[in-house]
Amino acid sequence: MSQLLFTDPPVLESESIILRPLQQENAKYLFSISYPEVWTYMFGAINSETEMEKHVSKKILLRNQMKALPFVVFLKETNEIIGTTSIYDINLSQKSCEIGATWYVGNFLGTFVNLECKFLLLKYCFEELKMIRVQFKTDERNIRSQKAIERLGATKEGILRKEKILENGYIRNAVIYSITDDDWVKVKQLIIEKSMRTK
Repeated sequence: MSQLLFTDPPVLESESIILRPLQQENAKYLFSISYPEVWTYMFGAINSETEMEKHVSKKILLRNQMKALPFVVFLKETNEIIGTTSIYDINLSQKSCEIGATWYVGNFLGTFVNLECKFLLLKYCFEELKMIRVQFKTDERNIRSQKAIERLGATKEGILRKEKILENGYIRNAVIYSITDDDWVKVKQLIIEKSMRTK
């Protein structure tokens, strides 16, 4: 099952969005919808289509190495790509992983999209992959991201000091959150209720 997971990755679908496995041909369109603010708290900025091609190649390589499942986010209504997200640091033996590297086009920030997207990913992690822990990390300066993670019902565990040196030389602190299998029933209901209110 583990190898098939990466050679034939899942397509995840909700009422309004579809998460499809990232493909190399998505790079051009992803660059066309990206904007400078996307990269503020990421490891490094992407300033050209060529850089996005390399970025997508790296994500696909991680999938081939059985370390990550990168997705593109499609809006069902228009069948357009509106962002990207990933499950990564996948450790099937320890039943743990991380969800992150998520961004959406600007007009979908703070909308139903993130709740539906994270619901699909979390449901897959806990109910299909049988994970016992899913974590989230975000730059300590990224308040928007922290609030979005907290809206999911994740537990804030603390701050990892000097967790990563970004491409521009900035040494960031990271805020770490988690959801465990013990939390999932309650978190699942919370997300469903919040999703209904955002429609």
